[in-house]
Amino acid sequence: MECMKKKEKTTDASILIVDDNPVVIKLLHAMLARAGYQVVQAASGQQALALLASDCLPDLILLDIDMPGVSGLEACRLIKENPRTADIPVIFVTASNDKEHIVNGFAAGAQDYIIKPSTQEELLARVRTHLALCRTQQALKASRARYRELSFLDDLTGLFNTRYLYRNMQAHFNRDPEQSLTVIFMDIDRFKQVVDSHGHLNGSRAIAELAGIIKSLLPQGGYGVSYGGDEFVVVLANLDGEAGRRLAEQMRAAIAGRRFLRGQGLSVHLTVSCGMASYPEDAHDLVDLLGKADHALFASKSRGRNTVISFADMGAKPRDGLLPVD
Repeated sequence: MECMKKKEKTTDASILIVDDNPVVIKLLHAMLARAGYQVVQAASGQQALALLASDCLPDLILLDIDMPGVSGLEACRLIKENPRTADIPVIFVTASNDKEHIVNGFAAGAQDYIIKPSTQEELLARVRTHLALCRTQQALKASRARYRELSFLDDLTGLFNTRYLYRNMQAHFNRDPEQSLTVIFMDIDRFKQVVDSHGHLNGSRAIAELAGIIKSLLPQGGYGVSYGGDEFVVVLANLDGEAGRRLAEQMRAAIAGRRFLRGQGLSVHLTVSCGMASYPEDAHDLVDLLGKADHALFASKSRGRNTVISFADMGAKPRDGLLPVD
């Protein structure tokens, strides 16, 4: 069995040949090598699966069906069941033209079927076709993932948007209802004065700078959300109220100590008011948690701004309604 790591490749694609007949391997190897492909080979289904379990993944697999031990059909099924290898195209290359074998091969997940002996032209044409199809599918998958990511991001700040907030928090509650969760509502104090003094464009720049501070202080598993305009939400999975309070205070102090818009020749001082609540200490579900963090933010605004207030500190029922005006 041979293996060539992808980072060592000098051509466009590597191909794994799996066949228990050394003569067949030699012939296929020669055809593919002359066409410029790197060739990896295994003499059995077991060897092929062991190779694929390593850090060596080919771009395409040519697989015999009739082999002792793990047959080609079983090897193909196992390859397609493994998320790590499922997208590698598999072409069966076999002397059998039995229709049942062909049907079973496609049922196992193979992309194509070549009857031996085949011409070099046919083999290479099928290899090129399936490599091209695989590249196209990978590009489409990457595009879908990127578009999905962008649909959850705020353009200005690079933080997540409210669509992501509600979907992800509900998923968190559904997935692990026993895990702690802390939410910080954050609002820039008197931000309208910044916009009135320096304009909307600089206001947007200041918001983006402040979002960068939030991102830089997020712990693993935490994320920030642009909640609209000058308002943010920070979600901290697996952190209780005390740990959440420390982080909120760290963010508040970092923002208060920063001078914004220096790139525009200005030196703007910003502060934020923070309200926080934790699950399960303060709330019993998603709506309750967000409402109580919002109520704590209102209290932070009422108590002079540039401070962190936890719902646990308040000892009062939340008011009706949502976010306070600045």
